[in-house]
Amino acid sequence: MKIKIIATTILIIAQTASGFALTADEVMQKFRGRMYGAGKLSGTISWESDRGMPHSGSFKYMPGKIFVKFNNPSGKVIACNGKKLWIYNPNNNICGVQDVGGGTGGIAGLLSGYNGIVTGQGADGYTVKLSKPNAAFPEVILRLDQSFFPKSILLKNRNGNQLQFKIALDSGAVLNSQFEFNVPANAQVIRNPLQIK
Repeated sequence: MKIKIIATTILIIAQTASGFALTADEVMQKFRGRMYGAGKLSGTISWESDRGMPHSGSFKYMPGKIFVKFNNPSGKVIACNGKKLWIYNPNNNICGVQDVGGGTGGIAGLLSGYNGIVTGQGADGYTVKLSKPNAAFPEVILRLDQSFFPKSILLKNRNGNQLQFKIALDSGAVLNSQFEFNVPANAQVIRNPLQIK
C-alpha cells in the first residue's frame, strides 16, 4: 500500500512539474519581451574569440539597440540602432554594416528565425539551444536568468569555432544618440556580411 501511495505521489509531482516547464518558443517569447521591455541598460561585456583572444568593453542598451565600445582590444565598436548593425575594427579599418530590419535590432532581433529546444530549466534560469542551418552562427546557446535576461550567449560558427559573451549590468546613463555609428571616411565598408554564403 505504501509503495502505491509513494509511486502515485511521484507520478503526480512529475506531471505537475512538467506542466510548468516552458517550451523553447515560450522562453524565447519571454526573452524578447524582457529585452524589448528592459528599458535602458548599461554594463560590461566580455568574451574570448575563437582564437583565444580576450575581448571586453562597456555597453549601452535600449530595446532593439546596442552600443559596445571595447577597451580590449581598444577602439573596436559594435553598434545597432534597430535598423543597422555596425562592427568596426580600427586595426584593419574595416566596418561591416548589416541590415537587421526595422525595429527588430539587438540580440533579440538577430536571433529571430532560429528554432530551439530548452536544455536546462531551474532555479538559476533557462538554457535554450537555438539552430538555424544557413545562418553565420548556425548554433546559439542562450543562458537566461529567472527574469529572462541573458547571462551568457554562446555563438558557434560553421567551422565549429565559438564566441561566448558574458554580461554584467551597472547603472550608467543611456542616451538615444549613443546607438548611431559614423563610419570613418577612410574605412572599408562591407555591406551585409552575415548574408554572404
